[in-house]
Amino acid sequence: MTQPEYDCVFYFFMEIRDHALIYGLLAKKIIEHSGKENGEKLIEEITNLYGNKRGQRMAALSTENHEEKDLETFMVHGEWKGREGENKSEMVYGSDSTSSLVFKCAWYDTWVRYGLKQYGSYYCRYIDKAICKGFAGSFDLEVKETISSGDGRCNFIWNEAVDEEELRRLKSEAEDMWILPFEFHVEELFECAMKILKDKTIIEEVIEEYHKMGEEK
Repeated sequence: MTQPEYDCVFYFFMEIRDHALIYGLLAKKIIEHSGKENGEKLIEEITNLYGNKRGQRMAALSTENHEEKDLETFMVHGEWKGREGENKSEMVYGSDSTSSLVFKCAWYDTWVRYGLKQYGSYYCRYIDKAICKGFAGSFDLEVKETISSGDGRCNFIWNEAVDEEELRRLKSEAEDMWILPFEFHVEELFECAMKILKDKTIIEEVIEEYHKMGEEK
């Protein structure tokens, strides 16, 4: 299998907390600069572009490795990994669907900690469907519940069944081969934001505020 290549502008270790904080600050600054109505449109465009790029990259790698573009392949090619204990979820394998139930989320916990919950919720609203759209596989995703919108859990439902044992085998075989560091994900988020905003001012403000908040880490 061929591994992805990437270049990063950040040279220090980042975690989910950093990615969540930067997204929340980005959404906050966009709304402050552009107003709620126009700001929400810009946030949707940026998040969809970012998610599409992730999905397209996953699809390209699956094609390169002669894999079917089904849900099993999609799940094997996930690009992030959290620290032990910071997320809690379980999979539900149905005869014609597959669900992921999330009970604890490090992104949400970060937004709550820094007063960014209302801004982080845009990520939950758009990101997973955008990744699936970019992957353009044999399945669709319904985001039925999200913690950030006030539900007690997140509930993601794909309209395709997977073989639980086969998925475990494939994940075990791949190990962390497709995981990309959060430095990469943050850089790509900024690149997508720049493409839509065409102005460095907001991003410069995000970075400045992120570093100030980073002292609390």
